[in-house]
Amino acid sequence: QEVLLQALECQFKECFPRAKDVAIVLSRWSKNKFDASLKCDVNNTNFVESFDSTLGVDRCRPILTLLEGKNPNQLILMLFNLNYFTNTNLFVLTGIRRVSMVRMATRRENCKKWERTNICPNIVKRVQFLCNESRTCLAYQSGPWEFLIVDAKSTISVSLNNHTCICNAWQLFGIPCKHGMRAILYAGLDPQTYVHEWYSIKRYKMAYGSAINAIPDKD
Repeated sequence: QEVLLQALECQFKECFPRAKDVAIVLSRWSKNKFDASLKCDVNNTNFVESFDSTLGVDRCRPILTLLEGKNPNQLILMLFNLNYFTNTNLFVLTGIRRVSMVRMATRRENCKKWERTNICPNIVKRVQFLCNESRTCLAYQSGPWEFLIVDAKSTISVSLNNHTCICNAWQLFGIPCKHGMRAILYAGLDPQTYVHEWYSIKRYKMAYGSAINAIPDKD
């Protein structure tokens, strides 16, 4: 593994000759160097591209127009141009602030209907999926809450004491990987208790607990 890292660093130095600190570059491009404290299950820029796609051609407009949308006089003029009303343009008509305000309020109200008290519903589905994926693995206990997992031709160590797997997915995402799931199920434990606190309903409600206040028009 160290040899591979050294080879990767050499490649980065060739691609980025002006980079002063290769470690900083690796922390953004190599999972081996990702910050495990973030507990993010998506390590890509899809959310940025999605937001950019939502703005569409209107992303070049002034920042206040993007934030607050069009004023009423502009909306009246646009009514005569039906081709203007695409999904991206409707986003700009309402403004980023109002769209975010409604989205946060909607999610805040929706989570009040959840009957669960531990982890979010979509994380429950993820745990169930990983439990099914773990069926192809074999578990062998090596010590107190320490396991050896055989996944096809790979031999992987899992520690339930430290909530870690040698594949590093559990540490990065905060959700047990399929190797961790195999060890948890072999031990007869509840996989949901090994999900990180960031995915709890309590944290979800805290994230959407604040509101974006309405701003009245100057008129």
